[in-house]
Amino acid sequence: MYFPFEKVRPIQQELVNDVMHAIDTKRHLIAHAPTGLGKTAATLGPALTIALEKGYSVFFLTPKHSQHQIAIETLQKIKQKHSIDVKATDLIGKKWMCSHGGVERLSSKEFNEFCKSLREGEKCTFYNAVFGTKNQLQGPAMTALVDLKKKSPIHAEELFERYKEDFCSYELASLLGKDSQVIIADYYHIFQPAVRQFFLGRLKKELKNSILIIDEGHNLPSRIRDILSAKLNNFIINRAVKEAKAFHFDDLSEALENLNNAFYNLKKSALKNSKEAFISKKDLVDELQAATQWAYEDLYSDLESASAEIRKSAKKSFVGSVSEFLELWTGADIGYSRILRTKNWKSEKQMVELSYNCLSPAISAGEVINESVSTILMSGTLVPGEMYRDLLGFSENRTDLKTYASPFPPENRLVLIDTNTTTKFTSRTADEFQKIARDCTDIVKSVPNNCAIFFPSYYILQAILPFMEGKIAKEVFIDSSELKKSQRAELLSQFKLAAGNGNGGLLLAVQGGSMSEGIDLPGDFLKCAVVVGVPLANPDLATKSLIEFYDYKYSKGWDYGYTYPAMTRAVQAAGRCIRRPEDKGAVVFLDKRFAWGSYLKCLPPEWKPIATKLTAEKVKRFFSSQ
Repeated sequence: MYFPFEKVRPIQQELVNDVMHAIDTKRHLIAHAPTGLGKTAATLGPALTIALEKGYSVFFLTPKHSQHQIAIETLQKIKQKHSIDVKATDLIGKKWMCSHGGVERLSSKEFNEFCKSLREGEKCTFYNAVFGTKNQLQGPAMTALVDLKKKSPIHAEELFERYKEDFCSYELASLLGKDSQVIIADYYHIFQPAVRQFFLGRLKKELKNSILIIDEGHNLPSRIRDILSAKLNNFIINRAVKEAKAFHFDDLSEALENLNNAFYNLKKSALKNSKEAFISKKDLVDELQAATQWAYEDLYSDLESASAEIRKSAKKSFVGSVSEFLELWTGADIGYSRILRTKNWKSEKQMVELSYNCLSPAISAGEVINESVSTILMSGTLVPGEMYRDLLGFSENRTDLKTYASPFPPENRLVLIDTNTTTKFTSRTADEFQKIARDCTDIVKSVPNNCAIFFPSYYILQAILPFMEGKIAKEVFIDSSELKKSQRAELLSQFKLAAGNGNGGLLLAVQGGSMSEGIDLPGDFLKCAVVVGVPLANPDLATKSLIEFYDYKYSKGWDYGYTYPAMTRAVQAAGRCIRRPEDKGAVVFLDKRFAWGSYLKCLPPEWKPIATKLTAEKVKRFFSSQ
């Protein structure tokens, strides 16, 4: 087997064997594999071995660009160790590999239209450098491709930096992909139906001859629902009106103004004194046709044609955004909900928004997974496995659910459930917040070096913070919904630096945020993670529709639509602590509900949590004994 390291660890060997068996017998595997087990090596190694033998392709799919790096490094080690000519291509979204400035602000559809117009008008010098004007591979591009094959596998960002001045990096990567045994890509490439068809066609690959490895698989259901959902609000329509006027589409600008009127008419008739309401497909179609005097299909078709003209001189088109939504609105009813709501926006303006919400990720995932040779879904947070099997449409009689032991020595980890307090909605009083603050402060004082507290929302973080101020000796770092990506990266960097400064640092962040997923804080960077409260979704109509649909489909609406997703966010936050087998750390779930059966069964079984009211004392004793 093409494994990147000298030895396979015992628990890792179990996963390797299961992956080999699944691919050999054309079955699927849902693997709850704890952090530190070495999932990437244990899946890519056997998958590549069988793929080379049987002529399969391997797709390694992740939710974020940053998670591609470990797959690239694993393949580089395999290539070096076994001296094999393995070719791999790392592909991120096309617009992120584009040499034209400003495209990062465009939606995927807007970018695709912009790119298409440049290519068809022979105005993209980067594309022409690869294919010329007659769609024939050019000599310099051919030389670059030969060089790429020698260097493969390399990260997409490295490829872009190397060739961005001379070629279209995405086209070079796609050409490399045709000859590659392994493709590293994002969920979007495979689970957005239209993108999948184009993507696989470009690479000359088929699902029926492909192995799918899905990393951080707990993210997949919500990501697919987001991919297949759409929203439109009156602010976008207003921008579209101005755009249509600027480009002299006077009849369409009038129709768009009337569409805005249709939104307000729907608000009056459907919402009355409420902030949101379910509406039907027919409600919008009838209201739009009455307000605009246009046939529904004619309006979105003409808007689409106008947006194509607009994009010849402007990268972004609000007219196109309206057209895209109106077309999607007339899609399927089963597995979707349609909601009209009002929101307060900047300058206290009220926004009217329509949303077409996908409820069933299996709509896209089921056909993809079951057409593949074998799909391996893996994460350290796939509990319970039955939920992911159901939601993603895995064939039950072709799917194995496996839970693997933790590689961490049990004595290196302390997992507690503090039953003193709760953030339950009916208990959110100043007295309860003061109790939570006191418990958090006592725990933080018991931890040497860095500690993090993850709250269920920014609102609760800000409500509890005043009761903690002035009582913490550690340097405090506070995440905020207002922070930009670069500011959040700097905050995390400063928090890590605090690990070497006396008492260490305290990070205050939220569950489900970027600070609670996808970041590594090994060793002294994080000695204790405190998870305050269960991050249950707001009981709005979107959540209600999920619960009702999952109850209808699986008879588990409350679990699949409400409780389990919240627990996944909580467990992900807790998982920022203890990233390596040699790490020693504590995890505290601070809410009595975590000890309730319906919540407790969602915690990884290898954690073996202890319920207590003496949390700070136990934490102090744990670190004193290390």
